[in-house]
Amino acid sequence: MDMGMVHVPLYTGMFAAALMTLQIVLMGLVIGRRGNNNVLIGTGGVDAVEKAVRAHGNLIENAPMLLVCLALIELIGGSDIWVLALGSVFLMGRLMHAIGLSTSLGVTVWRFIGTVGSMITMLIAAGYLAYLVLGRI
Repeated sequence: MDMGMVHVPLYTGMFAAALMTLQIVLMGLVIGRRGNNNVLIGTGGVDAVEKAVRAHGNLIENAPMLLVCLALIELIGGSDIWVLALGSVFLMGRLMHAIGLSTSLGVTVWRFIGTVGSMITMLIAAGYLAYLVLGRI
């Protein structure tokens, strides 16, 4: 393989940086809410802490696989426009979900739109990656 032909996943790197920044913000909210409620570990049964923990945890549960998928799309030579679109919708979805979850443990419009947007993005990214891989086998 000619290493000069390898495409560096720069757009994925940009989304990794943005999602990591969001992760740090959400982590700070967990720390702050735990401190305000004298909870050293877990949620202590406090709704405010539970909301913060779930918003942070949900990002951690979903972002890594999407980033891996985007990186593979870039490395295989997929469309940069697709990577930018998928990464942007996913990032916005995670932001909306975090906002929605920070207001209520129940269903909110923000949380619903964020969840659906993230899931659809992940499904499309997986399908596009499969299409690219199958086209090279």
